[in-house]
This record gives sequence, structure tokens and C-alpha cells, in this order.
Amino acid sequence: MSRRAKIGFDRRIDLEWLDAAADQAAAGARNDKMRAYLWKRLDGVVSGDKVNSARGKTVTVLSHIWGDIPGPASSLRVRAAAQLVGSTVDERLALHWAMMVGTYPVFTDAAAAIGRLLALQGSFTLAHLTRRLVGAWGERSTLERAGQRIIRSMVQWGVLRDTATRGMYEAVPRRRKVGPAVGTVLIEALLIDAEEAAVPLTQLTGHPAVFPFDVNVNASHVRGASQFRVHRQGLDSDFVELQGGRA
Repeated sequence: MSRRAKIGFDRRIDLEWLDAAADQAAAGARNDKMRAYLWKRLDGVVSGDKVNSARGKTVTVLSHIWGDIPGPASSLRVRAAAQLVGSTVDERLALHWAMMVGTYPVFTDAAAAIGRLLALQGSFTLAHLTRRLVGAWGERSTLERAGQRIIRSMVQWGVLRDTATRGMYEAVPRRRKVGPAVGTVLIEALLIDAEEAAVPLTQLTGHPAVFPFDVNVNASHVRGASQFRVHRQGLDSDFVELQGGRA
């Protein structure tokens, strides 16, 4: 099944909820325990008392990001959780970001589209983002809503902000510094999402989907990480792929 078969990310997700889910993952909680914890944590914060309520759907998104995840993202989760202790506030956000890139293709596509729009014109609207997403996902009734929820989440996280023009968004000027240990987790997430098996390292560290971050990773960092294979092409081009493939 294509990774882009299901949108899934249809809730605004607050940073403190991501932190709560990540702390559960770092503590080794099973997915059912994580869901129960998050259900209680969101009581009175998000409405609903049924699985298909707003609270239930928010718990589902959070547990998909940091819970038990099949495929390559399960190894990503282990590495991301191991980096939580001792990470800076900026790096902690980068770890959440990596998990969303690795588990929700619509998040990756939205983040990449936003990164390109900001680089091109400095600001964007939901309509701009939706048009970009339709190119990859086709016309879907839930696509605009997903884009809106992702934007509002990014505003809550402090990487986007509202402008004086209603419905227009721009980046927060400060880029968040990410060291090599967390940076390699971001790169792993991008490779899980990638259509190609091997991607130039410069394309990964400068990927538009990681627009809020200044990723301090070079070829020696990547060569020293067991999850990657690195191939030199030409005089100075390093291509990176996942050691076990993307499957």
C-alpha cells in the first residue's frame, strides 16, 4: 500500500501533548498504556468520551506518532526516544518533527510545501498549501482540513505565526539549532519518507520539510551512524540510504 493512501493527521496537536506521548515512549510504555495515559491526560482539554470523538481522534494521532509503529519507523522511534533525555527544547521539537515525518506522509508533504512557499514568497495561505498538497494527494475532501490542522499545530509549536493579514502565515525568524545526534534522526525520518532509496546528503540537511531547523550534520556524522549506508558519487557528493531499506 502506498504511504500516501491515508491522510490520518486531522487534529491540531499541541506541543505539551507531544511531550506527554514522547515521555511515555521514553519510559517504554506499550501502546495501550500510552493511549490510556493520553486519554486521561486530555480529559477536559479536548472534548469527547468516545473513541471516534475529538479526544479519541487526537489520542490516535499522538499514539501513531510515538506509539508502537510498524516498519522502519519502529527503529526511528527507538532512536528518537533515546535522544529525548539531555536534548534541548529545540532538539526535542526536532525529535517530534522527525517522528511525524516518519509516520505521517501528509505532514512531510505539508512541511515541505510550507518550506518552499516561505523560501519563495516569505508567507503563505491555507489555499496556497492546499493547492500544493492536491498535486501529491489528489482532490480529497479532508485534505484542506488536514492542512489547516497542521498549520495551527505549527503556530502552537512556535515555528509559524499569524500575520496582520487574516489567514496569512509566515515563519518565526529564529531557526532552531539541532546537533548531530538529533540531526541524524531527522535525516533517518526523511529517508523513510523518501521515494528514492538513496538521497544526496545536502538535499537531506537542506530539505524544505525541515525549514524551522538548522541541522548540523555532515558526512562523518552520517558515516558513523549504524542506520545509514553512505556512497560517494563524483568528487564531493555523498548519497545516503537506510541500512535496512525503507520497506
